[in-house]
Amino acid sequence: ELRNPLAPIRTGVAVLKIGEPEQVPRVLDMMDRQLSHMVRLIDDLLDVSRISRGMVTLKRTRTELNAVIDSAIETSRPLINAANHRFTVTKPGNSVWLDVDLTRVAQVVSNLLNNAAKYTPPGGRIDLVAEAIDGEVAIRIVDNGIGIPAAMLPKIFDLFTQVDGAAERSQGGLGVGLALARQLAEMHGGRIEVDSGLERGGSTF
Repeated sequence: ELRNPLAPIRTGVAVLKIGEPEQVPRVLDMMDRQLSHMVRLIDDLLDVSRISRGMVTLKRTRTELNAVIDSAIETSRPLINAANHRFTVTKPGNSVWLDVDLTRVAQVVSNLLNNAAKYTPPGGRIDLVAEAIDGEVAIRIVDNGIGIPAAMLPKIFDLFTQVDGAAERSQGGLGVGLALARQLAEMHGGRIEVDSGLERGGSTF
């Protein structure tokens, strides 16, 4: 997976060396996409490594829930829009304040949104629902994608785990995003649960 983006980048460099001006915009866009994808993969790997070695320190601040959600959506919006998904967001009407590391909790939510976008066929539906319940915040991300086999549900948050047969339908990945999301949630005293079924399709995180 780390090697995959290198081939098109190398091809792009070769095309640029030939010096055909009309090809430059298309080639640069392709190289930028592939490089961004590789950077995301490496960042996820580094984060998992740092967390497993106890090298990540949360920078907790008093943070409004909407700021966390807006930051996560800003990160995931290009992937959602690229697949032309219908995306709805439901947030509490009043302010809900959290004691969290904004960047890291937004990373949890964006990782879940990215997963929903990747494993939902183009034109699908993704709903994000956030609510405050008994002193806790619950954020649900629901999609109508390909779903997860029952046998895979206990393993879905394990490092380097991917749903069998689904990798080619996604935009690639190392099977790190969900493991990272769970670790960051647990560092905040939170948890992540999943419900899915291939028969009805879709997943809820």
